[in-house]
Amino acid sequence: MIKHCTTTVAKTRPRPSLFWPILLLACASVQALEPGIALEGLTLQPLVEQTEFRSADRDATLENIREDGGFQALHRTDINQGISGRAFWLRTRLVNTRDDPASWILVHKTSYLDHIELYTRDKSERDFKRTHLSDRVPFDERPIDYRTLAFSGQTSGESYTDIYLKVYYDKPDSVSLEFTLYSPEAFAQAVQRENLWFGAYYGALGVMLFLALIIGVLLRRPSVFIYAALLLATGWKWTLLNGFGFQYLWPNSIYGHNEGFHIAFLLFAICATQFSKSFLNTRIHFPLGHRLLQVIQFVALAGIAVRLMGAYEPALHIAFITLAVIAFILPIIGAHAWYNGLRYARWYFLAWLIYSVSLLLTLASAYLNIVPNGMYALTLLQVGSLLEAVFLTVALTERLLNLETERRNALALANQDPLTGLGNRRLLQSEYERFIESDTAERKPMYLIMIDLDHFKQINDHHGHDAGDQVLREVARLLRAHCRDTDVCIRYGGEEFALLVRTDTAQSARAIAERVREEFAGTPTLYDGQSIAHTLSCGITPVQRHGQALSVNEMMKYADQALYEGKAAGRNCTVIYRDSLSNPALQTIQ
Repeated sequence: MIKHCTTTVAKTRPRPSLFWPILLLACASVQALEPGIALEGLTLQPLVEQTEFRSADRDATLENIREDGGFQALHRTDINQGISGRAFWLRTRLVNTRDDPASWILVHKTSYLDHIELYTRDKSERDFKRTHLSDRVPFDERPIDYRTLAFSGQTSGESYTDIYLKVYYDKPDSVSLEFTLYSPEAFAQAVQRENLWFGAYYGALGVMLFLALIIGVLLRRPSVFIYAALLLATGWKWTLLNGFGFQYLWPNSIYGHNEGFHIAFLLFAICATQFSKSFLNTRIHFPLGHRLLQVIQFVALAGIAVRLMGAYEPALHIAFITLAVIAFILPIIGAHAWYNGLRYARWYFLAWLIYSVSLLLTLASAYLNIVPNGMYALTLLQVGSLLEAVFLTVALTERLLNLETERRNALALANQDPLTGLGNRRLLQSEYERFIESDTAERKPMYLIMIDLDHFKQINDHHGHDAGDQVLREVARLLRAHCRDTDVCIRYGGEEFALLVRTDTAQSARAIAERVREEFAGTPTLYDGQSIAHTLSCGITPVQRHGQALSVNEMMKYADQALYEGKAAGRNCTVIYRDSLSNPALQTIQ
């Protein structure tokens, strides 16, 4: 640490004395022996312990600070100073014991610091040199092309460099005194490691955003588009916090870099709450939480409006408080949804639990100055944001799969006969349309088998409707037993059933119908101690002529005619439709 000796000269006639030379020599000796940061073997060195700091008014000069003193050792617990409008001064000494000059780079850890005034003086120099670094100028005016404010210097051989740093904002903001001293080689390696980490982070975020947009376009689900907006807000927020936005995207937009932070925070809060409302359907499942999220959104919008009107401090406090509130609320809403049976909400809860813990630690560090260790909390938050995005992607995927399952179940119920569990007319229609739309070259011949129970009304009259229902269920069992996976089996209505079977010839279709007919006739239905004898009749028609598919009405008409002929022939038989020249309605079909 740097010590400065000052003396007060009394207003009396000076007398020759050895006192003053001895005193000055002693002060110089103490200063030379004071420990500093050794540059020999330097890789990276945080400016703590061997550095002193103090706060002062923003208009205080180097001369004022050197005269007033008041410095104390900088420990890790002193790095985060919370929200402050004051200036902070740091001083240290870089010692080079080698013969050759030693180069070094001094880097501040945050991207949003407004000003650094750097004062340096070598051992052989009388006056300090001043360098002003600021993010209130275009990015290309920085001495080092780096995402945060950084300065390069050199200390002569067998010498030292005294450094004073003045750190301050134009307006009160979160103050960090975290500086790191690098050798040029170590700095280049640190930048490479950073680029790998940030490349992986933004790459993963970009992939999830791309997938969300594609899925949103394909499925047209509002919650997916809202999630994409949340990812965009997350990316914008971190490009600001990491400094890459100013470095690569808007290097000449001083306003966009300096004034966009709180707007990005509040926009993130709006997207997060809107996604939560849509994803968890809070209006139905958590009405109180839904209203609370609406209030948070209103406050966030008000904060954005306040910031756009030029008010800085109110927007800062609104942003930090809003983030703290959602850090508490969203995990609670997720836990509530999970507890009430929304299984996919467990991933939502885990995502926001991880993010909220890291967010609260960061807010406690930046806003309240109660968490030490510099910018580590912010790094933890960025890792937490990536895990949050991954788990929310898993949650959204599971939710979409659940919706698809629910859709399929609803469709199955809509296509199902509730009594027998077979399909209904709607299923027959959709499956036949799929057959028509298939490639003609790949079509295998298909036949429609219409089945009607003989004298079913008498069964109902003599044995009761419950017995009749049991007979219908028995028919359904037989049909399922004799059908293949490629066949379509439905209850057409009342005591009528239909089969769409893929087979090579009409005789093969007839063999299937005969097996069903014979087994049904030979196996009476047992119900309530009664043995109910029954038979059925079948009518068969091909569903295409010369490669041209019939309409549903046409094939039903022809199958019904064949069935009618079977009824007329005495029932309990199978009839294949044949064209009849005597019937003009059938002559168009060959």
